[in-house]
Amino acid sequence: MDFLPNSIQELEPRLARFCLNIEKFGIQKSGENFASKIMLVGVSGGIDSTALLIIATLLARKSGGRVFCAHIDHGLREESGKDRFFVEELCLQMNVPFKALNADVAGYAAKHTMGLEEAGRIIRYNFFKKCLKKFNADFLLLAHHVGDLSEDMVMRLIRGTGWPALAGMDAYDPARKLLRPLLSTRKEELEDFLRSIGCPWREDESNTSDAYMRNRVRNRIMPLLNEENPSLGAGLIRLKEQAELDDDYWSEQIEMALQKAEQVKNGGLFIHCSILNNCHSALRLRIYKHILDNLGPGHALFDSILLLDQAFLGRKSGSTFQFPGNKIAVINKTGLLFKVN
Repeated sequence: MDFLPNSIQELEPRLARFCLNIEKFGIQKSGENFASKIMLVGVSGGIDSTALLIIATLLARKSGGRVFCAHIDHGLREESGKDRFFVEELCLQMNVPFKALNADVAGYAAKHTMGLEEAGRIIRYNFFKKCLKKFNADFLLLAHHVGDLSEDMVMRLIRGTGWPALAGMDAYDPARKLLRPLLSTRKEELEDFLRSIGCPWREDESNTSDAYMRNRVRNRIMPLLNEENPSLGAGLIRLKEQAELDDDYWSEQIEMALQKAEQVKNGGLFIHCSILNNCHSALRLRIYKHILDNLGPGHALFDSILLLDQAFLGRKSGSTFQFPGNKIAVINKTGLLFKVN
């Protein structure tokens, strides 16, 4: 790593265009010149996050931004300490401030009765949240790429997720300041970038284990799908773009429909029959879900929301529907009341 580039200008033209296209994608999704801001990059030491750290740093030097690095040692592999050493050395060479967390993921999972994947995710994002605050960062950059998006979509399909969430993880989540600038980039391109500049990376042998659902999807299902359609990744990106357009449209329709809804005490919401009667069933179902989600934690299943709509259409006044998180929906002669019980 003695000869890593110090600027975009030091890259050969094809690699410079590669970095600039990633910047363009990030700007398109976030609506901001993110490279001119303060960026926190989550780095494990693998191909994806190592490439992202270098690319983000080069873009920041071009645009006047600043990069910080966050690394988590999950304590699940003997060689994880070497991963931390690698990332820290890379940050020292690139003059990027480095913050690490030694986590007991297995202990957290046992204490809270959950799987290792879920425990690791919770610990990671809690740490990222603290680092965002510590460094006063504008963006959290994560290295998910086309392959990760494809795997996420397949896993959501397996779990029975509905549209448009079926289209996978978002490139930008403003609520969490989370930006995935590599989401339209293939892993092979990231590996080529690192090889071209002579930068090594760390391999996580646990990625070959079929103990986790994501690995089973990655190692068993995705090779078969890509064999049937080598252009699968590009097709799924188009599907993701269609889902984003659909989501924007439905968000506008929901906002318009709820303009005349009435706030009630304790944070509840009452929506009149006159509003719902003028809505297509597709919009009514999304309105119900939107209201329930905004009432707090607890995921309302589609089947339960559909039963609520059928009862509304059947004018079953006095019916009460229970949803996770102590949320209820009550049907009366004039409309629907949503609240936390």
